[in-house]
Amino acid sequence: MEENKFKKGADFFGELARRFQREQIEFSVPENNRLPILLNGQEIGAVIPDGSMRIRKEFIDDTEVSDLCQRTGEIAAEVHEYMTLMDNASPLNASSLSEPYKLLTDFNGYVLGGMESNRGVQFTTWQWTYDHDSLTLGHYFGNGFAAAKRDFAFRSGLVPEEKRFTPEQLIEIYRCCADTMTSGIPLTFEQEKRIDEIQTQITEMVPDYADRFKQALEQDAPPQQTM
Repeated sequence: MEENKFKKGADFFGELARRFQREQIEFSVPENNRLPILLNGQEIGAVIPDGSMRIRKEFIDDTEVSDLCQRTGEIAAEVHEYMTLMDNASPLNASSLSEPYKLLTDFNGYVLGGMESNRGVQFTTWQWTYDHDSLTLGHYFGNGFAAAKRDFAFRSGLVPEEKRFTPEQLIEIYRCCADTMTSGIPLTFEQEKRIDEIQTQITEMVPDYADRFKQALEQDAPPQQTM
């Protein structure tokens, strides 16, 4: 039992390390069943196998450390969620599938699959064919678990269509956020952080947001006068 628990913890820390590298969060080698988190080379806390973030008591009142730990904790919680799902999931069997995906969830003719790779766990949503033998129309999200979950909820009908924002509406929200950030209006740190989180979420929900945003700006640009 303890050996199996340690193996799962090691897998969790390995996946978490990949995520932290991409997010440019500094960490050191796991030790004593914990993954130390660093700031400017100094350990300020650690992530433990249940996905919790523990802060060293001497840094509790440090604002920079608190912000880093909150960000770190959110990532750790998400990684712990999907690594637990991967541990408990059965193989995703389909005649059209050659990669070793696992079935994370299946509803209303759509599936969410996860596959471990040297780039971390990869997520994809598919639609079953009419005979429930093959998968089709795959949407690939790389390591983007949150985006894959949203896509599955939309495609499978778990989120009713009338409660969804269209890509055009999301781009307009993104543009309003951008305008607010550059308008010179005084904003608190928390307000700026929230706006940045909204924009980041929109980029995850609309993969081609950059092209759509550019097109929206071009459409609203005043026509150039000619002589």
